[in-house]
Amino acid sequence: MDTRTYPGKGLSLSQLVFALNEELKRAAYSPSYVAKDRCGLACEVPRNDALTRFTYSYTFNDVSQLDQDTSIALTAIREWRNSFIHINRIPLDVLSLVPTHLHSQQDRFRASFVCRHWRRVFLQHAPLWSQLFLSKGEVYVKTLLERAKGSALDIIASHNNPVDAVVLLPPHTQQIRHLSFVSIPWVDIQMFSVTNPGPFPVIRTLTIETAIDTDINGSSLMAPPSLPLFSNAVDLKEFVLRSEGSPFLNHFVFPNLTTFELLGAPVEGLRASELLDFLEASPTLRTVQMKIISGILLGDVSRERMVVLPNVETFSLAMDYGGPGYELATYISCPSVGQTSFMHEIIADHILPQQMFPSSVSWNAIVRQYTRDLIEEVTFRVEFSHIVTCSLVFRSPATVIRLDFNVSESDEEEVLVPYRVLFHEVFSQAFRTVRDHPSLPNVKRLNINYRACFMDYRLKHIANEVGRLFKSVGPLDELTISGCDLHSYLAPFLDLPEFNDMEQPIVFPPIKELKISHPLMLQRKEECLAAIVELAKSQHALGIPFERLTVCMEEPPTAMEEMLRPWVGSAVCINEWCPDDD
Repeated sequence: MDTRTYPGKGLSLSQLVFALNEELKRAAYSPSYVAKDRCGLACEVPRNDALTRFTYSYTFNDVSQLDQDTSIALTAIREWRNSFIHINRIPLDVLSLVPTHLHSQQDRFRASFVCRHWRRVFLQHAPLWSQLFLSKGEVYVKTLLERAKGSALDIIASHNNPVDAVVLLPPHTQQIRHLSFVSIPWVDIQMFSVTNPGPFPVIRTLTIETAIDTDINGSSLMAPPSLPLFSNAVDLKEFVLRSEGSPFLNHFVFPNLTTFELLGAPVEGLRASELLDFLEASPTLRTVQMKIISGILLGDVSRERMVVLPNVETFSLAMDYGGPGYELATYISCPSVGQTSFMHEIIADHILPQQMFPSSVSWNAIVRQYTRDLIEEVTFRVEFSHIVTCSLVFRSPATVIRLDFNVSESDEEEVLVPYRVLFHEVFSQAFRTVRDHPSLPNVKRLNINYRACFMDYRLKHIANEVGRLFKSVGPLDELTISGCDLHSYLAPFLDLPEFNDMEQPIVFPPIKELKISHPLMLQRKEECLAAIVELAKSQHALGIPFERLTVCMEEPPTAMEEMLRPWVGSAVCINEWCPDDD
């Protein structure tokens, strides 16, 4: 019904509502109302009623239409009134960013029901609906594809994806920006690749986390895909592959890849040739991060092979439970690398490997292939707790090589590796790796840190390792001994029977600055402090005095600086509590 034909035209909405209300009251109690045309009511309104001074008739449809129009009007009024609230006066481009800060997609759905204004703004902002979880079914995927319009899509597929949801994607593959598979068998990944062949012109990230396929008897159904996977994703930049079984790297070719992350745990070991082939086919790589569990198979790699990754800036390789991981690194050259990291992890109930750190041959090859200039600083740090961590860091102006060895506590009640044997092996192999560094005589700064106190029968072992190390280094600009038991370093100046049969006396190299920070001296504190003074005297007598000697510890003797000053260029004693991180 046209609102212009309403009887009582010219009255305000509130006046009309009042008049209608009065007439409805009269209809209920007055006999003057009579039925008209079976569904209408008619009434002669008294002439003296100023608000309803007209004669009119209403049908049921008229009243229904008036009710609907009134509801629409009231809704519009409420919406206009809502627009004056401060939160709805902010610019639309700012309001559309509110859902991007919500924790989950479910929260975004809830936010769209706050009010009509919010819902309209959010639904018109297509990027908000670009993340699709295929496991939520066909209706959900279809709804979000409509809302996302032409925005770039982030697709998450899991082990229980409905087929109906997957088949909706082929018309939209050109919009896929990120594609993730979570705990999904290889057979489903291949099905997805076949169903959605591409092209993928804007895809940037592919993440694959596979689950092992098994039959009803628990037997493995792992089989290599029959076709190359995602072959049309030629501009893929980041590839993350976490596979409980074989990673099937020979089924992927991404010529413009810049980031590669691999977590491989093949039962029979990872074939090194397959990995090297993949890296060689990705010459634009800039970041390579790999963790390999259960070993690496190098038998089919020729000794002459070398894969050069000219653009790699960060390279890391972690190994669990042994294996020739360091040897794998010798087949890869990264001439532009800035950060290189190797980690070897074992459990304490295993026999300690003979190569916690690279062998001399592998280490020399790694230094040549992962450094651009001479190493100027070496840091040796060991932490003893439930997990023993030994870290060696070799630093040059443009390059850092980090070697880490971790021993985790065993879950078994009986540990096969005694703690004292573990200490001995960690120190021996770590110090040997430092001594084997081909440019060690050029090192200018040496930092040693291990917060552990050793029993007397271990002091000689540590002293022998320190003596061999100092014999290998050249003149130092700086030597820092932090958190260490000083007895092993001051052996020549301590009259202790434990050091009577040492291999050779410790001889400090020429050092410009010696820093002794928070030493552990639970026994013979006075003797150790006196030995520091004797060390300063000895270096002065040899004609190579310290230019600066700094001792930082809790409650140093007040006369310590005075005792050192005749034998060094400058002496500083700082009273400081031990930092928590030590």
